[in-house]
Amino acid sequence: MHQMTIYTIGYAGWAPVGLRDAISDLGATLVDVRIAPTSKSPQWRKDALVELMGAAYVHLPALGNRNAFTGGPAALADPERAVGPIAALLARGPVALLCGCADPQRCHRALAADFLAGRLGAPVVHLFAPPRALRDDGGQLTLPGL
Repeated sequence: MHQMTIYTIGYAGWAPVGLRDAISDLGATLVDVRIAPTSKSPQWRKDALVELMGAAYVHLPALGNRNAFTGGPAALADPERAVGPIAALLARGPVALLCGCADPQRCHRALAADFLAGRLGAPVVHLFAPPRALRDDGGQLTLPGL
């Protein structure tokens, strides 16, 4: 794949170790594009992601959805402010924009990726969780009965 590729990934459906390995295999930096890097599931909170990914994790709220908690249409917080940091990361290798949604077309990360692609000329590739039968759910929280 092209070094300047912008990947997108939603953590829904992933086990943390599987997501880490997928990002590592790409040689990418995981860029958390949530306004607030928190989750009901502790493994997807910023502190857990820092522990999981180390230096390959960056939180960039400028690409967050400023309407995430109001129910309004997706709107990026301050996308112009993100261009420089993303360009610097892309100079070193691919990036993977992280949010929680499984479907990129129903997630603001697709909006962020399209914005960055237009500004930086990088291709976008959406990554999807592996089918449940192929996953290792070690460490993944699951709901009873599922």
